[in-house]
Amino acid sequence: MMKNILLISLITLLLFACKHELEKPTWKVDMIVPLVHSQMNIDNILSDSNLNIVENEEGYISLIYEQDLLNINYDSLITLETKSEEKSIRIDSVNFNDVVISNQITVEEVLGVDPNGVSLPISAQPHIIENDTTIIDASEYFETMTLYTGIIVIEIENNFPTDISNIEIELLDINYQNIISSPILFPLIQSGTSVSESYDISGKTLDKNLIALIKNMDLEASNGLVPIYGSDNVITKISITEIKIMEATAFFPNQLLHEENVEQSFELGSARLTEIGIKEGTVTINAISTLPDTGTIIYAIPSLSKNGIPFETSVKVPPNTNGLMTQFVFNFSGYTMDLTGKKDREGGDTVNTIYATLEAYLDSTGELETIHQIDSFYLFNEYSFIPEYAIGYIGQDTIESGQENIDTDIFKFISSGAVNLEKVEISIAVDNYIGADAALVINDLSASNTTTTVSAEIDNSELHYIARATLNSNGTINPTSTNITLEADEMIEIFPNKLTTHSTIYLNPNGDASTHDFLYTEQPMKATLGVKIPLSFIAKNLELSKTSDLETDNIKEIEMLYISIENGLPLEANLILVALDDANQIIDTLISNNTILAAITNAEGNVTENRTSIIEIKNTNLLGISKILSVAIFNTESQTNFVRIYDNYTMDIILSAKFSKNLGE
Repeated sequence: MMKNILLISLITLLLFACKHELEKPTWKVDMIVPLVHSQMNIDNILSDSNLNIVENEEGYISLIYEQDLLNINYDSLITLETKSEEKSIRIDSVNFNDVVISNQITVEEVLGVDPNGVSLPISAQPHIIENDTTIIDASEYFETMTLYTGIIVIEIENNFPTDISNIEIELLDINYQNIISSPILFPLIQSGTSVSESYDISGKTLDKNLIALIKNMDLEASNGLVPIYGSDNVITKISITEIKIMEATAFFPNQLLHEENVEQSFELGSARLTEIGIKEGTVTINAISTLPDTGTIIYAIPSLSKNGIPFETSVKVPPNTNGLMTQFVFNFSGYTMDLTGKKDREGGDTVNTIYATLEAYLDSTGELETIHQIDSFYLFNEYSFIPEYAIGYIGQDTIESGQENIDTDIFKFISSGAVNLEKVEISIAVDNYIGADAALVINDLSASNTTTTVSAEIDNSELHYIARATLNSNGTINPTSTNITLEADEMIEIFPNKLTTHSTIYLNPNGDASTHDFLYTEQPMKATLGVKIPLSFIAKNLELSKTSDLETDNIKEIEMLYISIENGLPLEANLILVALDDANQIIDTLISNNTILAAITNAEGNVTENRTSIIEIKNTNLLGISKILSVAIFNTESQTNFVRIYDNYTMDIILSAKFSKNLGE
């Protein structure tokens, strides 16, 4: 027990009596850290290119390029524009409503008694009426009226129980006392009959109060006893018809000035359309009125409908005060236009024609208004339509596309050099959504860069016939497809940055077909230039480049740079590495003119083993360097045998740095 206590005391004393500060260990190590990993293969070289990559089952790569051609505005292919005949409706050309005024003379007034149905013989009585004047009040029609044309009709209806004869009537103006009509003679008017005579009063001025002067009327003897009533009468009806005025002050009723039912045709060349759907379209009514009252236009176009409802409108045209046209613009987007003319028209349906009706009215204000011969109502219509679709025969037409220059950057990853391609497949694929036969002529197809232009070997007189599309019952289109193969390998080998195309389309080159044409402007004829480049080539100084970011965080001093290149391409390369700053400005060239051997290939030229090269660079200062530009200039080992590129071929470039670092400090 005592021994244990002594042992514990001794250990405690040693621990607390001999306490020292522990020292932190440090050591120096050499480190190699990768700074840049740049990989050159088809995928990343073409990552920002318009070229697409396809490969076969073996991984053999082909590059695909497609470019739309035929930049055609189909809206302008069929545009329907026209202007109606201009109408100038002058007051002197308007037929106003007839003025009709009646007056009567009874037996009681003539004989002075009312026999009340007693049958008596009537003896002949000459001059039973002589120089009798009757005031005719026309104030409900007009105050004054000067006529350009007019006919006055006097009708006498004899309801006396015996004949009357030798009637002579004259019309006078109460104010001007001028003779409106010369004496009009009625030799005999039998009982129970009426007789009328007319007189031309063109150029006459009429007052609202007219005088009918009956200069003479004889009463003929009856044939024996006749029943006589005091209400038996002679009615004189005075009508003013075919009125066209030079000037008038009147209470004008609502007056129809002009009406027409018209078929309006569109000039469409050889096209014969029966229907269009309207994408954009307007009808503009232009009108100007010098009439004192507001005018009304009722306009209808049965040929234009939307959801089965024909178009009709009514607009008010105010009296003109400034000499400017009043315009009424109607939007017909979304409407369907029937171009077969008036329904049930004589001679059957027509084409390119709409049917419209128009009525122009002079509105009544209920007040006295004065109008003049020169007052007029002038109007015309303007039509403008851009179809969404058209049905019928769209005609024979020639459409030019080009000369069009198309910029392309598909080969921007290639800085320079030359390549001999084993094979290039170039074609133009035409998808026709138009319901019309067509023919395509390729006038020019060429490629160019800053120094060279190469044209495709084409026959610009050859017609490539294109079959028409068909329309399904549900409105969908079955397009036709035509493929045109071209010989143009050399166009691609110059690495072009511009394509030039010029083509001509002939619609319906053989004329009208047995089926209706159709054209939908949003589904036109499409042509696509397709280029397929199988990567089998001979390269001479073919220069590719790629820029990668440099990671140098926490690295202060570098003893050595190592560049490791693992080449899996069957191409010999001359490698150049250039240091760049943030602004892509060159700071230094790290290596140049370093030859990298091609990968090892078998007898068929396929890569069987990658080759690795390591390059050392001493005394390199990375201060300010943020990017590395890798430039590889490739050559095929043989300038006569083509090499193929597969999807697993790649060149890896790794830039590493060796530096020392004290750990534990």
